[in-house]
Amino acid sequence: MVFMNCVVEENSPTQASIDTCANVNCISQKHIGELGIAYHDENNSIKTLDATYSIIGKVNLHIGFNDGEKHKSTPSEFIVVGPDWPGPDLILGGPWFRENGATLDICNSKLLLDDNFAIPFKV
Repeated sequence: MVFMNCVVEENSPTQASIDTCANVNCISQKHIGELGIAYHDENNSIKTLDATYSIIGKVNLHIGFNDGEKHKSTPSEFIVVGPDWPGPDLILGGPWFRENGATLDICNSKLLLDDNFAIPFKV
């Protein structure tokens, strides 16, 4: 897994998991609760190869990055996964990559955004 440092809504430092194959962006109910952010209720589920997990809502968030000199904030919609979710608290999936013109530079361990903003990540 690839992880990178970021900030949710400009006040909560965290690590995001990068998953370009995911067809959704996810944030855990636990993390949303710690931030005190309201979400739009939606009872649904997300299916993986191994199991089905509950979705309890959706929320629009800004994810911020710092490259040491500049700050960049990117908006996107995230599904809020329920307490049964075993994965990371924050997943930047395919929709986030498309909406923000992001690409991975695997050779240099950097996430590149459309305006030459480079953010280091770790594996």
